[in-house]
Amino acid sequence: MKECQLCKNCYTDSVETCPKDGMPTVHTIAGEPVLEGKYHLECRLGQGGMGVVYKARHAYLKTQLAIKVILPDLVGNDPQLVTRFRQEALAAAAIRHQNVVAVTDYGVINGSTPFLVMEYVEGEALHDLLTREKRLSPERALDLISAICAGVGAAHHQGIVHRDLKPLNIMICTGKPNMAQAVKILDFGLAKIKSGELLGSFVQAQTTGLMGSPYYMAPEQWADDEPDARSDIYSLGVMFYQMLAGDVPFKGSSIPAIMKKHISDRPPKFTEFGANVSPELEAAVFHTLEKEKERRTPTVEQMVAELREAIFPQGLGIHTTSGGTRPASTLNVRSDPPRSTVYLNNVPVGETRDDGWITLNGIQSGNHHLRVTKKGYGVWESDVVCDGGPKQVLAQLPAEGTAVQGPPAATIAYSGSSPGVPGLSDTQREASMLKTNVQHDDTGRQLTSVESVPPRRRGIMPWLLGSGALLFLLFLVAVGAGVAYYKGWILGRADTPDPKPSPTETAPEATKPDLVEIPGGKFTMGRNEGLDEELPEHEVTVESFWMDRTEVTNREFHEFMLDTGYEPLSREGFLIHWVNDAPKPGEEYMPVRFVNIDDVDAFAAWRSKRDGVKYRLPTEKEWEYAARSGSKNYLYPWGNEFRASCAVVDQANDEPLRVNSRSCPNEWGVQDLIGNVLEWTADSPWLYPGSQGTIKDEGLDLRMVRGGSARYPSTGEKAATATFRTSTFAPATLRHDALGFRLVR
Repeated sequence: MKECQLCKNCYTDSVETCPKDGMPTVHTIAGEPVLEGKYHLECRLGQGGMGVVYKARHAYLKTQLAIKVILPDLVGNDPQLVTRFRQEALAAAAIRHQNVVAVTDYGVINGSTPFLVMEYVEGEALHDLLTREKRLSPERALDLISAICAGVGAAHHQGIVHRDLKPLNIMICTGKPNMAQAVKILDFGLAKIKSGELLGSFVQAQTTGLMGSPYYMAPEQWADDEPDARSDIYSLGVMFYQMLAGDVPFKGSSIPAIMKKHISDRPPKFTEFGANVSPELEAAVFHTLEKEKERRTPTVEQMVAELREAIFPQGLGIHTTSGGTRPASTLNVRSDPPRSTVYLNNVPVGETRDDGWITLNGIQSGNHHLRVTKKGYGVWESDVVCDGGPKQVLAQLPAEGTAVQGPPAATIAYSGSSPGVPGLSDTQREASMLKTNVQHDDTGRQLTSVESVPPRRRGIMPWLLGSGALLFLLFLVAVGAGVAYYKGWILGRADTPDPKPSPTETAPEATKPDLVEIPGGKFTMGRNEGLDEELPEHEVTVESFWMDRTEVTNREFHEFMLDTGYEPLSREGFLIHWVNDAPKPGEEYMPVRFVNIDDVDAFAAWRSKRDGVKYRLPTEKEWEYAARSGSKNYLYPWGNEFRASCAVVDQANDEPLRVNSRSCPNEWGVQDLIGNVLEWTADSPWLYPGSQGTIKDEGLDLRMVRGGSARYPSTGEKAATATFRTSTFAPATLRHDALGFRLVR
C-alpha cells in the first residue's frame, strides 16, 4: 500500500502519484489498502509511538471506522507481541461504555502486523484543547475529568488498566449535547503492553514535541512494576493538574530527568503557576499524585467525589457569595474527629474531610456562631469574630453526652508566619499554613450569604449589669400597673371597653387551597441527551394525584405560623428576608424560602389538619411527570422550546418573582415548575435504572430538589428543564434563599 505524502490518502502499490494533488506516493504497509477483504483504508489520521491510525470504511456496511495498525518496528520485533495484543484486544472489546472508543474487530496483516478496528469519532484531542485554552475553570475541568473517570472506571471494574492515559488519548467529540457524552478514551487495546515497550511512544513524543506518556506516568511504572488502577489515577491527576495550572507538574530536558521528578519530587503548588486554586482542591489533586500507591486516591469514583466536594463543598448545587461591603474572611476549621458536620450561624455549611479540615470562604466580617457535631460525640460550639483576615479554629469534640463551649482563644488569627497548632505534625502544620494563604477577595462558592450576628459585649462589670436590669424591671412593673389600672383590669375600672386588636395582631384571611388534579399515566423519565444524572431515560407509571398550582407563598406560610405559633428549632437564617416575622409589604405572594424539611413537614401537617386531607411533598417521579405534561414528554411544561416569557431564570441576583408572574402552565394548569425557586421533593438521592453512576453515602438525610431557581441558565448543558437534576444533594436541614416547595395530595 502507498500513501500520498501531502494528503495522506491511501492507494494501491501501482499508484505512483496522488490523483488529487499530483504529489508522489510512498510505500507504507505491505499489501493492498483493503484488510481482510472488507476494511478499505482511506487515509492516514495520525501516528503515535505504538502505531498508525487510518480512517476506513466497511466494504459492505458502508460505516466509517478507525483502524489502528501496530507496526512491530515501532515497539521492537517481539514475537510474542501479536499473541499478547490479541488477548488485550479481546479485553478491550468487552468494555462497553459511552466514554470509551468501542473496539469492534481484530486482525493480523501478513501474520506479523496486528490491527484494531474501532468506532470512528470526529472532534479534537484534549491535548489540542489544552494547547489552545491553556487553563480551564475548576467547574469545566471537573466536567471533563468526570467523563474520563467514568470510562476509565468501567475498564477498572473489569480488571483492565489503561497504562498510558494522556491528553492525546482523550478525544472530545463534536456534535454532542454535553461533556458527559462527548469524551472518548482511546487505546484501551494497548492496556497491558508492558511499560518498557511504551518507551517507543516516549521517543515519538520527544521528536514531535507533543506531550506524551513520560509526563503522565506513575512512579511505579518507571520501575516497570506491575501497574494497577491507582497508576491510571496518577495519570488522571496529572491531567487534572494540567487543566487547572496550564502545564504538567513535572517537566525536564530528558526522560531520566522527568523520571527522577516523578519518583522523588513533590508536585509544585498551584500558586507557582499563578493559578488561584482553593486549598481543598489542591489537596484533592495532590492526593491523586502520591508517590506510594497505598496513599493515593484508591478509585476513580472517590477521585471524582473528592474533586467535586472541593469545588462544590456544600450539599446543594446552588451558590451565592457574600453581598456585604465589609471585607470577607476565610475561616479554616479543623475538627477532631474528622468527617464532622460544621454549622455557621446554625446553617449547615459542609463536612470536614478525612484530614479534619474544611475551609469556608467569603465569611462576612463580624461575630459568628460556630457549631461542630458528629454522631457518637458531644457538640462543640464557639463564637468566632471575623475581621477580614484568615482565621483558624481547632474544634475538639467531647465525649458523647456532653457539650463544650469553645473558648474565644480557640480562634487563631494568622498574619505572616503561622504558629504551631498543638498536636499537629510538621506536615500537618505545613497544610495549616497553606490554608491561610487564601486571597481575601476569593469568596469561593458559598452555601448562602453568611450575615454576622451582633457581637456580645464584654468587659462590663456583672454587678453593674445586674443593677441596671433590676432598675429597668421595676420601671416596667410600675408602668404595667398603671396601664392595667387605666384599662380596668385591676381596682374596678370596668367602665373601660375591651380594646380591639390592632391590624398587625389580626391573622390574615385564611387562604383557600388551590390544587390541580393530575390524572395518572405513563411517561418517559430522564433524557439520554442530558447530564449523567438524567441518564438513562426510562418509562415510568404514575398514579393520579393533586398538586399545588404554584409554590407555597410567604402569605400562606405566615398564616401557618400565626395559627400554630410555629417557631423553627433555630431562628438563625430562617426567613431572613421577612421583617418582624412577617413578609415584607408587596412580597406576600412570592414563594416562601429558607425552609427546611422540618419546616415543610410542620406546614404540611397543619394544612392537612385544616383541610381534612393528607398533604405531602411530591416524589421526583410525580414532579417530573407534571413538569413534562405527562405522556407528552415535553422538555418544558409548555412544550419543547424554551420561552423567556414562561420562566424566571437567568437572573443574576437569584431573586424570585411573585408566583405566576412569568409562567406558562403545564397541560393541567400547574405553574412555576421551571425557575423561580428550587423545590424540595420527598425522595432521597437515587439512580435511574441502568445508570452507570454511584452515590456516595454521607450518612446524612439528603433530598433531591428539582426545577431550578431564578439564577439557573436557560441554555447550556445545565439549563433548567423538566428533566434536569442537580449532581449534588440538599441536606434535609438546609435553608437556602433559592429553595422553596409545593405540596401534593
